[in-house]
Amino acid sequence: MPAKIIGAERFSWRRTADAGVETLATGDPGAEAAVRHTLGQGCAAPADLSESVRDVEGHFAVIAKGGTTSCAIVDHCRSSPIFFTNDAISNDAHLLRAAQNLNTPDPQAIMDAAMAGFVTGDRTLFANLRQLTAGSLVVWQDNDPPEVVRYRDYMPTAVDSRPEDDLVDAFLAVLDAATARTIRAANGRPIWVPLSGGRDSRVLLAKFVEHGYDNLHAFTYGPRGNDEKRAARIIAERLDVRWSFMASHPARLRRFFASPARNDYWEYCDGLSAVPNFQDLLTLRAYRERGMLPDDAILVNGQTGDFISGGHIPATLIDGDPSPDRLFAAIVGKHFSLWNSLKTPVKLDALRVRVFAQLGLHADTELERDHAVALYEQFEFDERQAKYVINGQRNYEFLGLNWSLPLWDRALVEFWRNVPVEQKFRQKLFATALSRWNYRGLFRDFDPMVGQWSGPAKALLIPSRLIRLTLGPARRDAFLRRMLYFGMYRDQYAPFGYPEFLRHAGDLRNPVSFLSREWLRERGLDRAAS
Repeated sequence: MPAKIIGAERFSWRRTADAGVETLATGDPGAEAAVRHTLGQGCAAPADLSESVRDVEGHFAVIAKGGTTSCAIVDHCRSSPIFFTNDAISNDAHLLRAAQNLNTPDPQAIMDAAMAGFVTGDRTLFANLRQLTAGSLVVWQDNDPPEVVRYRDYMPTAVDSRPEDDLVDAFLAVLDAATARTIRAANGRPIWVPLSGGRDSRVLLAKFVEHGYDNLHAFTYGPRGNDEKRAARIIAERLDVRWSFMASHPARLRRFFASPARNDYWEYCDGLSAVPNFQDLLTLRAYRERGMLPDDAILVNGQTGDFISGGHIPATLIDGDPSPDRLFAAIVGKHFSLWNSLKTPVKLDALRVRVFAQLGLHADTELERDHAVALYEQFEFDERQAKYVINGQRNYEFLGLNWSLPLWDRALVEFWRNVPVEQKFRQKLFATALSRWNYRGLFRDFDPMVGQWSGPAKALLIPSRLIRLTLGPARRDAFLRRMLYFGMYRDQYAPFGYPEFLRHAGDLRNPVSFLSREWLRERGLDRAAS
């Protein structure tokens, strides 16, 4: 029997029922049309469905049912998630869980969430409720159980061995194409860009200007007096783009966190698989309340140029002989360290089994450097990037806003996937290309420093230097850890209060540590992570 479609009326999702095929889809309409045509032709094999969307340019997610077949498919980076059970599909994990009465917690998934803030693989926080991972599809045919296929992944298919100058030209060309696609889709509507002092949002804004798109607004947020504000103002002035700053207030987030609206927000965004990140949510909410952000605006952020261009490759996999254990240590250090106290030998051994199984490794597998790096990047692509970082787009949808992700453009991702490791490590090729382009002098000899401290909090640097001189670096670091509550992320720590922060300062990593703990606690799952 084909699976039931249990669909929610979520922002930008559309229903169509015509010619014997029912669809629930979002994003590029070309994907929906391709799937409808394939099912209408009686083609239901995974190979047929994957081939039908292979050349779709935009981001998408499609659920479809026709005849004796049901299917669901997400794009290469899971920009919009889909959830399923043995006999049902939905675009809403909470709705599907309730409809199927799925109340058994998944202990492994809960441990992932406690340590990393997201759930690995196709699991969710509850047993038998699954999700499609990046570049995957699922098909139900006749009376067969669902068949899940990975039709596109981030493992290099063929290393691009062209000279550096040719790679630079190729990167700039594919970046221009991604920019042009975004502009065509915007079709004159206002594009709003969250602008930091980093390169990713800077390159996007510069490309829009270079391509002649003038309905632009850049905005920056954070504590008053932060370094990103100063850098963003310079960038916007050089590009002659409208720019505004919205200060982050701890009291604002504290009030929102305690409100019913935050509960609605978490339920809309979490997919029972990743703690929502507040990112620019309250900033945009304030712009909306003040009537400054138009309903038809398109949000375009810089996610995630630093990852795809090699900025997350660990030096430990470049220096020395790589091994499965060294690869695992790098993965744990980056992704599973929200709470140091959770990294017990028993939990790490269980996690190692899951990670090795996912990557097809054994403890004695011999790894070459490039293969180890590819496995590391694929793990981050499938897990943190697709499930936590990209899921930040739900913030925009929750506020009724459209979005675009040019730096996750399929062709751009495929280009970087195949760039040689030596050109990706520390973003060598990315920096070279931008320096050569150097639009309006923003990418050569322009590297603004963005510090952890802003405004009055910068005064903490004075005692920290004295502590270092008199008591040593270790005591200085301990002091600064206890002061991070007053740093760049002070608003995100605010809902929990300084006494609670101070009690856990030596254990937690960042605000996501508290957020993930509270996320599990509110769902009655925190004890399973202890």
